[in-house]
Amino acid sequence: MKPEEQQALQTWLALEHEAVWLYGQVGARVRDLAGAARASYDAHRTERDHLLTTLHAAGATPVGPQLTYGDELVSNVRQARAAAADLEHRICAACVTVVGLAGRAGRTRAVAGLRAAALAAIDWDADPQAFPGLR
Repeated sequence: MKPEEQQALQTWLALEHEAVWLYGQVGARVRDLAGAARASYDAHRTERDHLLTTLHAAGATPVGPQLTYGDELVSNVRQARAAAADLEHRICAACVTVVGLAGRAGRTRAVAGLRAAALAAIDWDADPQAFPGLR
C-alpha cells in the first residue's frame, strides 16, 4: 500500500471514530433520533473495524479516537441532524480521496463507503449532492 493511500485511509478512519462517538451522543441525548442513531452507530462501527483491520494488515499503526469531539453538537434534534449530515459529508470527501489513490479492492470499498455516507447524509436531512464529497 502506498503511503498516500495509507494516509487517506487514516483520515477516513479518524472520521469513522468521530462517527461512532457522535452517534453514541445523539442516541443518548436526543430521544427522537435514538433508533436512527443506533443504526448509524452500528454501520460506522463496522466500517471503523474494517479500516482498522486493513491498516493493521498493511503494517500501519491506525490512528486512534480523540478523547472527545465536543458536547455542544447534540443538544436537540436540529443540531444533531446538522452535525450528522456534516460528518457524513466529510466522510464522503475522505472516501473520494481514497478512490483516487487506492487499488481496485480499495476503490471498491471506498466507493461503497462514499455511497453509504452520501445516502446517510440525506437520511440526516442534508440536501442531495450531484457529486458527494466534492464540495
